[in-house]
Amino acid sequence: MSEPIIHAGAHARSKRGSRLRAALSLVLEFTVFFAVAMLAKQVLAASLSAPYPNLLWLPVVVLTLQHGLAAGLAAALIAAALQFSGGLPPALLSEDMYTYIGRLVAEPVAWTCVALGIGHMRSRQISHMADLQARLAESSNRCETVADLCIELRSRNERLERQLATADHPSNAEVVQALSDLQHASWEDFLQLLTRFVVLMTGCAEFSIHLHSDGSLKLVIRSGGGRPVAGDAVIAGKDPLYAAIVNERRILSAARAADVALLAGRAVMAGPLMQSKGPHRLVGMLALCNVSLDDLPQDIERRFSITCSELSRLGGHIMLLDGWQAAAADKLNGQRPAETGCADATRGIGEERLSLTLQ
Repeated sequence: MSEPIIHAGAHARSKRGSRLRAALSLVLEFTVFFAVAMLAKQVLAASLSAPYPNLLWLPVVVLTLQHGLAAGLAAALIAAALQFSGGLPPALLSEDMYTYIGRLVAEPVAWTCVALGIGHMRSRQISHMADLQARLAESSNRCETVADLCIELRSRNERLERQLATADHPSNAEVVQALSDLQHASWEDFLQLLTRFVVLMTGCAEFSIHLHSDGSLKLVIRSGGGRPVAGDAVIAGKDPLYAAIVNERRILSAARAADVALLAGRAVMAGPLMQSKGPHRLVGMLALCNVSLDDLPQDIERRFSITCSELSRLGGHIMLLDGWQAAAADKLNGQRPAETGCADATRGIGEERLSLTLQ
């Protein structure tokens, strides 16, 4: 069974249930009003010889005003039946047949006339109110639709503004200057200048760099200095992301459905850092994180590829930076510097300020 048919059946059942509840509520109202009227009539009949007006007017008028013509006529018929439920009253000695009949039917006819007159006007009011409620519901739905469209348009406008902002390509002079500053960066401002270069090229300030070592990708640099933004600190060799970067040398993007599972929410883009020479050409991996693809330039894949190419030339210096960090950590912990090929670098710590060059 198709889904529209299921929804139609559920809607029909709900509508029938609503009608049944309304009918039961109406029957309950009739019962309560007439029971109260008859009880009050019996109480007053015991204390007064001829109570007037007849208390059966109460349910007739109230139900007519509340529910309209049909309910008013039904109330008039029920009131007439209850009026003569105990039998017809005896005729007076001074009454002829016509006077007697007129006295009997006076109140039932009056109830019917009230139900017809007031009920007709009330039914028109109820119909008009239902029409107004339907119009109000339709207008509310339209307003909600317009509000949703406004929210969507605002979001789209903000997204387009971000795209226009990122589409403002930096000048060649800015890129060259940023790359030159990065080549002459010192220990203190290396990450800052690296972030500036990546932002100019990709428009993303959240990134991480992993180095390829011992069959895994080890996190070395991350922007912000907080929690690793490209996943775990070490991406093991059994990780599909490792295979895609190291073995297949692919540039992954969350814009492609096939790459989403590989990135697993750790990044929106990731690519290998390759050296132009050497037996082991793969240096590591660059990843862009904590950003939406909508906020990146339209030609982000081309920019990302160029960024990876430029950062690949910094592979040796990034490895040296990793060695310095390991040596500094070992020195702070009071341990012997780790044997990572950075012994010469550790001997220079404390003697002079270290600097990085790309020459």
